[in-house]
Amino acid sequence: MKLNRLCCLVLAMMLWVAASALADHPNDHPSEHPTDQAAEMEAWLAAGTPGEVHAFLATKAGSWTVENKMWMDPRGEPTVSENTATFEMMMGGRFLVESVSGMTMGMPFEGMNITGFNNTTSEMTSVWYDNMGTVTTVLSGAYENIGEPMVLTGTTMDPLAGMEVKIRTVTTYVSDDETLFEYFVTSGTGDEMKMMELRYKRDK
Repeated sequence: MKLNRLCCLVLAMMLWVAASALADHPNDHPSEHPTDQAAEMEAWLAAGTPGEVHAFLATKAGSWTVENKMWMDPRGEPTVSENTATFEMMMGGRFLVESVSGMTMGMPFEGMNITGFNNTTSEMTSVWYDNMGTVTTVLSGAYENIGEPMVLTGTTMDPLAGMEVKIRTVTTYVSDDETLFEYFVTSGTGDEMKMMELRYKRDK
C-alpha cells in the first residue's frame, strides 16, 4: 500500500513536470521532446527513499535524559536544569522527531524538533518549536559523513534589539548513548556567544 501511494506521488510529480514543459512550449508536439520516464521515476524514487543517513538518525530513537546549561552572560556561571527527551522516526523513516519536556530557568518547558536529511542536496534540516516563543526556527547545513559533527546555521529575530541574529548549532555524537548539542548566537557586533549546551544521555 505504501509503495502504491509513493508511486502515485511520483507519477503526479512527473505529470506536473510534463505539464510545465508543455506550458513553456505550447506549440511543440510531445513527440519532439521524448522523456525517459524510467530515468525520471528512478530519480524521484532515489530522492524520496530513506538511506544511510536516515538509518543513522533512526539509531537515536528512544528515551534520553538531558542536562541543560544556559548562559545569559558568557563570563558567568550557567543555569543548569534537567529535561527528558524522546526521539522517534516518522514518515516511513524519513524524519527524526524530538520531544523535550522539563523545567528551564525555573519555568515549565516543552519543545519539539524535526530533523531530516535531503537526499538531493545532501543537507540536514532542523525545524524547532517550543512553548517559550512563537518563533519557528529553521536551520540547515551540509552533511556527508555519517557520525561526524552536524553543523547547522540559520537566523532568528532578537525581540529586544528588533534585529535578525545568526544561529549556529553543533551536534557532536560522542557515542551511541551520548550526544552533545551546542547553541551559538552571533550578536549585532559580530561576536559569537555560546548560549546553550545540552548533553543527552540515553536512558538504560
